[in-house]
Amino acid sequence: MRREIRDLMTALTPASPTALPVEKSTWYQTRKKTLERLRTMGPEYGTEALRVYREEPPQLAEVKAGLLDVAAHTAPEPATPVLVDLVTVYGADLHVRTRATELLGKCAPVKALEVLEPILARRVDGRTYPPEERMLEAWVTAAEALHYDPVPFLSAIATDLQRSQDVRHLATRALGRFDSPQSRQALQALMVESSGNSYIRRLATQSLKNLLAKDDYCSLVKAVQEREADPKFIDFLESVLNSSCR
Repeated sequence: MRREIRDLMTALTPASPTALPVEKSTWYQTRKKTLERLRTMGPEYGTEALRVYREEPPQLAEVKAGLLDVAAHTAPEPATPVLVDLVTVYGADLHVRTRATELLGKCAPVKALEVLEPILARRVDGRTYPPEERMLEAWVTAAEALHYDPVPFLSAIATDLQRSQDVRHLATRALGRFDSPQSRQALQALMVESSGNSYIRRLATQSLKNLLAKDDYCSLVKAVQEREADPKFIDFLESVLNSSCR
């Protein structure tokens, strides 16, 4: 078991920057296969990975993140407090904190909702926490795993003009996966938003295609186009009509 974890650390250590492309490709494939194999092992492997992470911490962030990956998948209960600390406490390498956020959403969904929702609800300071869009992505992953309705929270974030654009864009794309009257209403509001963010309007238009019947969708796009003043967005809506409605 200890040899397996040591082999994992070797597999996680990146190839030299001067390595040939074929060597870098081989490293990537070896890393991927080793992680996938160890994620299916027993909890003792996760416990050992966690022990090494705590007692013999490697210098490289990639190796630390890989140890947490195996620990979270095979021994989620003891790994969860470590992941929570990385998400909530400033200081660790940002790559490790970001990966810990993703693992929390995937491997400890109940705790992820408990920890991430209050942080996201108050508009986070990007200097203190992992990237806000990665926390929201982890929150959505956890909500889906628990069959928790994400639409009210996503709608509030997507339509909040004070939010960072990256997190608003992610929320807008995510709303296209959850059909409800509220998600449709939020996306239609975003489609005609006058903030000057044409990209979020395009995302909303694309997300609505996943939720509306074809006739309803085409009627909406045409109605918005008829009232639109931005020539570029008119052209975008015309391309939508050509590809989806004609």
